[in-house]
Amino acid sequence: MISPKKVLLINQYFYPDMAATSQLLGDLAQWLGSNGWDVVALAGQGSYANAGKANGNGSRKIWKGVHIRRVWCTDFGRGNLIGRLCDYVTFLVSAAATVAFLRRPDVVVCLSTPPFVALLGLIARLKGSRLVYKVEDLYPEVAVALSTLQEMSLLTRFFMRLSRFLLRRADWVVALDEAMAERLQRAGARLVETIPNWADGEAIRPSPLLGKVFRLAQGLTGRFVVLYSGNLGLAHRFDAVMEAAGRCAAELPDVVFLFVGNGARLSEVREAARELSNVRFMDYQPREKLNDLYNAADVHLVTLRDEVSGLLFPSKYPAALAPGKPVLLVGGHGAPFAQEIQKERIGWACTHQAEAVVDAIRDGFQNREKRESMGRNARLVFEARYSKTIAMQRWEQVLNRVLKREAGLFKNEKAVEVRPV
Repeated sequence: MISPKKVLLINQYFYPDMAATSQLLGDLAQWLGSNGWDVVALAGQGSYANAGKANGNGSRKIWKGVHIRRVWCTDFGRGNLIGRLCDYVTFLVSAAATVAFLRRPDVVVCLSTPPFVALLGLIARLKGSRLVYKVEDLYPEVAVALSTLQEMSLLTRFFMRLSRFLLRRADWVVALDEAMAERLQRAGARLVETIPNWADGEAIRPSPLLGKVFRLAQGLTGRFVVLYSGNLGLAHRFDAVMEAAGRCAAELPDVVFLFVGNGARLSEVREAARELSNVRFMDYQPREKLNDLYNAADVHLVTLRDEVSGLLFPSKYPAALAPGKPVLLVGGHGAPFAQEIQKERIGWACTHQAEAVVDAIRDGFQNREKRESMGRNARLVFEARYSKTIAMQRWEQVLNRVLKREAGLFKNEKAVEVRPV
């Protein structure tokens, strides 16, 4: 009898945590498990959004055929940098010890958030495993772009060398878009595949009725809802958006801005909205409520600092397309998905200027047929490029190709970039 292929998935957060990386890795784990793989997920005990709400210290659990191993780490949460660093370092140390003594998997998948988790994959690689490195963002380049690190500092140069070392040692690297893939290849990655992050097109799909029910429950009936759902992180900008919200309060009083989530910039946005009655806030919603939430929007808002274009890919973007709603992108100049929004006519891409944001919202507000046409286009683009099924099939192909290379079937394979379908 042929034994199942063994895969180890490593990330600081995993099911049932609401972190985007947790949900993405959970989808991959379920898919592989249902297709005969022996899947182990290694994660910390902490919670991304709820500090102190442990997901199970040192516990082992089987979830939909996936074996979850949780290691001890601190759980100070994301409220301050020192606490986040402590959570990250203690996770790395505990996870390293666990990987060293786990039975050897055939292949290990590591994410890049937080940075350098792929170091754990190298431990398994020393035991004969193959390593697939899923790059969510390019570090330390992102930190430099956000001025968290100085470009020429010793620390930055150390992190840059470490990043390139990991890219060179990985058997396969998965990028999220073409711009990121090109940067990874220039940094020394040997084999690069482009597989965008995805959303579950069955769990999130067009449903006007669910949207109406959510609006009724939240007192949003009759309002034009601009929804921002997810992390309000350092890579995003909200100055133009909040100035636009102030102008909409006077010029377009039926427009309401709904922010759902948390993050480093939430307090900044709350402060800017202190005297605005057309801005509302909600905590992260459980995954089973996302279909209702996303269908309640008229427009999905995505923001991105221009400096990080090509260094990361906002996971909220595929989820915004899934319910068949147009997207309003503020910033992200030069990012492939910004060009996609314009080319495929699935929304508006504008600069970090309040006037441009207001003009886009006014266009959507006043032109219902145009808005609905963009929404239909958005769902078509989603089904062609960002559906979970397509992503899972391509991920399994990558893992199988890695194992075939190990068996010597692709000894002479060169670096490649496979663009999204």
